Amino acid sequence: MPPLGFSIETWEGKQGIVFEKDLVREYLNGSSQSRIAERFHIEWSKLRQVLLSHRVPIRGKSQQMLMDLHGRFPKVRPGLSRSKLYIIFAMFGDGLRPTSQTKHGTHLIGIAAGKDRDFADNWISQFEQEYSVRPTLRTVGVNNIQASISSLDIWNDLHCYATFGTRSWGLRKESLRCLKSDKMSRLDVGHGLKGLFDADGSVKYEVKRSSRQVTVSSVNWEGLQQVSTLLDKIGVRHSVYEDCIAIFGRSNLLDYQRMIGFGIARKREALNNMISTYRVQ
Repeated sequence: MPPLGFSIETWEGKQGIVFEKDLVREYLNGSSQSRIAERFHIEWSKLRQVLLSHRVPIRGKSQQMLMDLHGRFPKVRPGLSRSKLYIIFAMFGDGLRPTSQTKHGTHLIGIAAGKDRDFADNWISQFEQEYSVRPTLRTVGVNNIQASISSLDIWNDLHCYATFGTRSWGLRKESLRCLKSDKMSRLDVGHGLKGLFDADGSVKYEVKRSSRQVTVSSVNWEGLQQVSTLLDKIGVRHSVYEDCIAIFGRSNLLDYQRMIGFGIARKREALNNMISTYRVQ
């Protein structure tokens, strides 16, 4: 370790080069700027000069926080996998939307699962499978289970494929084109749509009216149109209304159950029970 007061200007010859490599290696292995500056007794501005001279990107606040918490960086893979589709569509319905996160550099990603712990667990499982880091699960108040994580890299990845917001959620044009193409499996698309139906879907059975349907509701008309397009792709017949999509009729509900279904146990059970009433009659 260099003596106290050792400055970047005195790094000369082989010893200085080795010292710089030690700093870079420590940083690439996940050590924070402050930890390195304290360990090697140098100022952050000088450490920054070394990193930039070696073309090492400087981590942001959320990147360093994630590294400190998990001990590794997330694995970000390009493309729309099954797990990434579920993550995105679930966030369309129940995504956390703190207004100050860009200002404070938190880049928070997550869902508010209400009382459905299994929904939160499913989303976390899909997230960990996709990015190799595990979001935090917590309960805020009564019946407000949340799963969340802060990561600039994952934030940027998800926003390459979609936009999020109560009235503005939706796939980007290139993403929608990809999902509509023959290259994308119908089962993968259905798995993604399951995320939205887990978040905002419901099973409605009215005995007096003999009405049986699965619906998904939203104030976002353009988003519902995208969902309708994908339902057409996977062969699930449905009707589109001003603020919801409805699937009804025994054969259509069976197609929904087979191609999409629910990951939430109470909704899955309600769907099974509703469909079984057709056989009774």
